[in-house]
Amino acid sequence: MRPLRAPPDGVPGLLDPRHREPVVRTVRHVRALVRILANRPTTDDHHLLIHLIWSSGRDDGWMVQLMVTVKGYPVVGKQGEQVCVAGIRTDTATPEWVRLFPVPFRDLSGGQRFSKYDVIEVEEARRPASVGRPESIRPNVDTLKRLKKIDTKGNWAKRYKYIEPLVIPSMCHMLRLQAKSRASLGVFRPAEVIDLIIEKGDAQWGPSQRAITQQGSLLAPAKSDLEKIPYTFKYKYRCDDAQCNGHEQTIIDWEIAAAFRRWRKDYKTEEIALEKIRHKWIQELCAPHIDTHFFVGNQHLHPKSFLVLGVFWPKKI
Repeated sequence: MRPLRAPPDGVPGLLDPRHREPVVRTVRHVRALVRILANRPTTDDHHLLIHLIWSSGRDDGWMVQLMVTVKGYPVVGKQGEQVCVAGIRTDTATPEWVRLFPVPFRDLSGGQRFSKYDVIEVEEARRPASVGRPESIRPNVDTLKRLKKIDTKGNWAKRYKYIEPLVIPSMCHMLRLQAKSRASLGVFRPAEVIDLIIEKGDAQWGPSQRAITQQGSLLAPAKSDLEKIPYTFKYKYRCDDAQCNGHEQTIIDWEIAAAFRRWRKDYKTEEIALEKIRHKWIQELCAPHIDTHFFVGNQHLHPKSFLVLGVFWPKKI
């Protein structure tokens, strides 16, 4: 049953212990709240009820709504084929970051598959996704729903409404936040994008990885092969910090991998595909008239090492 975001009239709100905002999770919990507080409406019992509901098995979970800003190209590892998804919550009093991991994107049904800047809803599973990255939650992907698309009208104004409150001064500032509070997601304007570095990599998956990519599922019994992108793309840039020595970070956005595959097919050669990649990600996304923002996130096993997760690129006003 979907949680209610506000209690009925006359019923005190229940506090979500993480966000400290009024929330009642289900009608069942509303009834429990009424029964207990009708006889003993004290502050102590209010907090006891919070504890009881939070620890009662969480059979219905917490529902989370977010605007997707990041969707990485699939990675293949011990947990299978997974995609890093991150975005900004649309169901909280103020925007806040959230990362969904793991997401077996290619195993989702067609109706569940989403794009960047879709608003999706998903239940948070009981087991946490990561103790080292506070924005991360483990989604119950069976509950995932696409709700709507946030369009680009008005120079991406509807999207920027959620992004703007989270913009930080620089990548160097992001590193300080990570050291202080373990923050692992951020968005900022690079001061100068110097280059797009393209490095040749492995063209094929290893045997164990290949076996994982070929595993079907109930919803996707015959998946297409997942191509190993034979190049690594990196932004070299300087951020707006007086002591910045420059940054060089790998781009993991699904869009750059998809563009490489599409343009190689269209133009028959990797050389032309790479030229178009360079033009798009430098001359278009980082052009002087573009208000370029980088979405960045760190790596679970290397928390001080950040990746460029995607680019937000409306026109400058």
